[in-house]
Amino acid sequence: MMNLFILVLMFMLFSGILFYIFNFNHLLMMLLGLEYLLLILSLLFLINLMMIIKQYILLLIFFIFCISESVLGLTILILMVRMYGNDYLKSLMILQC
Repeated sequence: MMNLFILVLMFMLFSGILFYIFNFNHLLMMLLGLEYLLLILSLLFLINLMMIIKQYILLLIFFIFCISESVLGLTILILMVRMYGNDYLKSLMILQC
């Protein structure tokens, strides 16, 4: 039963990586892909850290980093929409010819 759950999580992780690779036009879509990957990684850490190793503080530290990454991403998104008027990543490329 546990092996099936880990197999499903690995499939979800692979599909999240593919989603992140192929949706790189909008910053919001990239942030959603990162949040999906962090959700899957937190489930994997939940299995490994709480059930096998019994380390709860490492899971708490991981959640703190996830929250800070989310806040930083939303801040960059808000600043980008205010400055450029859209969330296209091509508008961030300053060195385009």
